[in-house]
Amino acid sequence: MIPVKTEGSRNGRVSSSAKQTLKLLEVYRETSDPGAREQLVTNYVPLVRRLCRRFRTSREPQEDLFQIGMIGLLNAIEKFDPERGTSFSSLAIPEVLGAILNYLRDHGSLIKIPRTLRRNKLTLDKMAENLASSLGRWPTMTELSEACDLSEAEINAATELGRIGDPRSLDESVDSDDSEGSATLAEYVGSIDQEFDLSLDRLTLATALDTLPDREKNILQLRFYKGMSQRQIAEQIEISQMHVSRLERAALQKLRNVLQKNSAALNAPDVRPGRPRRQVYTTG
Repeated sequence: MIPVKTEGSRNGRVSSSAKQTLKLLEVYRETSDPGAREQLVTNYVPLVRRLCRRFRTSREPQEDLFQIGMIGLLNAIEKFDPERGTSFSSLAIPEVLGAILNYLRDHGSLIKIPRTLRRNKLTLDKMAENLASSLGRWPTMTELSEACDLSEAEINAATELGRIGDPRSLDESVDSDDSEGSATLAEYVGSIDQEFDLSLDRLTLATALDTLPDREKNILQLRFYKGMSQRQIAEQIEISQMHVSRLERAALQKLRNVLQKNSAALNAPDVRPGRPRRQVYTTG
């Protein structure tokens, strides 16, 4: 392991000089000495933590982001070429940020957002703040489009991402105190479906119709689903209108009996031996 004189790490600055860092990188590139890599990782831990704090408002825990950032740091150590004459930080910072952003894109949101759209959103937010500071007002769409080199459609998509990119749970409390029994978001969204009970009635009626003989079932379908008169039905099935009337009354009575029987069975308490009595709740 190469001994390195370290400096303070105030404000997240790396804890070794650029010259010492370059020496460690050269040793690791030539010898693959794990000690040199370990020292580099130790020296740049404060930098990774500082970069992770940029994402403290995300859903992901900071420690998880730190682990991902360390992977980015290791990638930078492997990729760095001292012969290019650039500083190690110029490669390490983009690698760490890139690793974290990619992780957040794949895991940090319940909605999978394309990388280009996320990048446009980050660019738009940064440029909007800069323009607002310099102009003393919020920039217009045209100003943002020119500054970000994005079309108005791309800016609108990035702006919309800020609204829908972080979905909320319907069980989330809308009260600031978040106390027990507080209202949830689900209580304020959606509406009562007036057709729901009607759908159940239709399903129940269709099941009851299937219990009728075919001719009686056919007469009721022609009468009440197709709106035909008794005379028209009589002509179609070639029987008298009086016969149609008798069959219709008989079929309707059978339907009533079936529906009443089903309703009684549904509301009957369970009194079988060895089983607790079932309570039935009705609305009044």
